[in-house]
Amino acid sequence: MKFVELKKTLKTKIANAYIIFGSDRFLQSKSMDLINANCIENFKEMNETVYNDENINVQQMLEIAQTLPFMSKYRVIFVKECFSKMNDGDKNRIIEYLKKPVSTTVLVFVAEEKNDFLKKCGAHATDIDCNFLDNATLSKIVAAMCAENGKQITANALNNLIEYCGFDLSKIANEVIKLASYCTDPVIKPEDVEVNVAKTMDYEMYRIANAIIAKDTSAAIKLYEYMLRVKGYTQYILGALANFMRRYFYLQATKNNVDLCVSAFKIGPYPISMMVKETNKLKKVELMNSISAVLETDYQIKSGHAPDINAIYSLIMNIIYKL
Repeated sequence: MKFVELKKTLKTKIANAYIIFGSDRFLQSKSMDLINANCIENFKEMNETVYNDENINVQQMLEIAQTLPFMSKYRVIFVKECFSKMNDGDKNRIIEYLKKPVSTTVLVFVAEEKNDFLKKCGAHATDIDCNFLDNATLSKIVAAMCAENGKQITANALNNLIEYCGFDLSKIANEVIKLASYCTDPVIKPEDVEVNVAKTMDYEMYRIANAIIAKDTSAAIKLYEYMLRVKGYTQYILGALANFMRRYFYLQATKNNVDLCVSAFKIGPYPISMMVKETNKLKKVELMNSISAVLETDYQIKSGHAPDINAIYSLIMNIIYKL
C-alpha cells in the first residue's frame, strides 16, 4: 500500500509484519510513528525495540518477538537497514517466524529498497511504499503542515517552497515551522518563501543547468559564482552538473518517460517533470557532447592541467556555445 493509505488501514487492521521501503526518509519515519501510535498504548520504552546495523542480534530479536507486550495490545520491533549483517541462517529463521508470527508482536522491516531477503519476507508481510510522492499529494501534505502551524499558503508560495526544499519532506517540515514563526500574516506568500526558506544545493544546480540549456550565459555565471560562495568547492558543482546533464540525456533517450527516470535517478516525479520542457529544446548529440565536456573538465582539473574555478567557467561557456 501507499503511505497515504496507511493511517486509514491501521484503524481497521494491524498486520503482524510490515516492510517499509522507499527513498523518502520522512515518509519512512512517519510510517514508523503511525505504527507505534496505533499499536503501543502504554510504556513505549518497554514495548518498542529498534535494531540497526550496530546492534542487530537475530536470536535476541526472535526471543523478544515471542514475549508478550507489557500493558499494551502489541509489541513493536523495528529492523532498520541491517540485512547485510545477517547470515543465511538468520534470514531463514526470520522467514520461518513470519509464517507463524506471535499475534501480539508487530515486526517492521525498514529499507530504502527491497532486497532478495525482503522480497521473500513480502509473502508474509504488508508493504508500505514510501517512495517520493506525486506533486498533488505532496502539495496536500504541505498545505496540511501549514494548517497545523496556524497558516494558510498560496499556490505559488506552496510550489516555491517544495522546489526550494528539493521535494524533501523533512526539509519542508522544518521550513514550515520557520515560516510560521517569521510570518506575521496568516497567509504565507511567495515573497515570504523567497526571503525565509533556504534553497537546497540541488535546486541551485537545477537553476544553473536550466540557465545553460536556455543559453543564458549571464545567469549561468552568476549562479555559478553564488554556488562558489555558498558551497566553497568545485568538485560538488562539477559532479552535480554532470548529474543534471545525465538526467536531461536520459529524458531525451526515453522520450520523456518520467517514470523510468524516477526509477533510474531515485528522485521524485515532480523535479523530473519540470525538466521535460527544457529537454525538448535539445538534441541527443548536444547532451552527449555536454556530458563529455564535463568529464573532460573533471580530468583536466584532477590531472592538474587546469585550475578548477577557471576550468568550470570555461566549461559553462563551452557548453552554451556548442548547444
